[in-house]
Amino acid sequence: MKHFFKVNKKKRFVVLDVPLFFENKLNTKKDIIVFIQANKKKINQKLNKRKNINLKLINILRKNQFSSKLKKKKSTYIIKNNFVRNTAKKNVKLILKKISE
Repeated sequence: MKHFFKVNKKKRFVVLDVPLFFENKLNTKKDIIVFIQANKKKINQKLNKRKNINLKLINILRKNQFSSKLKKKKSTYIIKNNFVRNTAKKNVKLILKKISE
């Protein structure tokens, strides 16, 4: 991770999708955290459609995760994911606009 930040230190934005981000204490006060909230049933449906899904790993990650409530509290922005591409894209653009102002 240190290497990634070193290589990208001149970038205006760096986006990370990190399982157990808060749990591994990777956040700093300067970070802008976007929490993607989604329906658990829909998430499970999407996961089950994947070909190379490792359910053991998924279960380990879930057991070690903080609650959604706590993650929302620690996040700067929250996006509700309804699994419609245009909606998520629109929300991301709105957040990027707010951040870059």
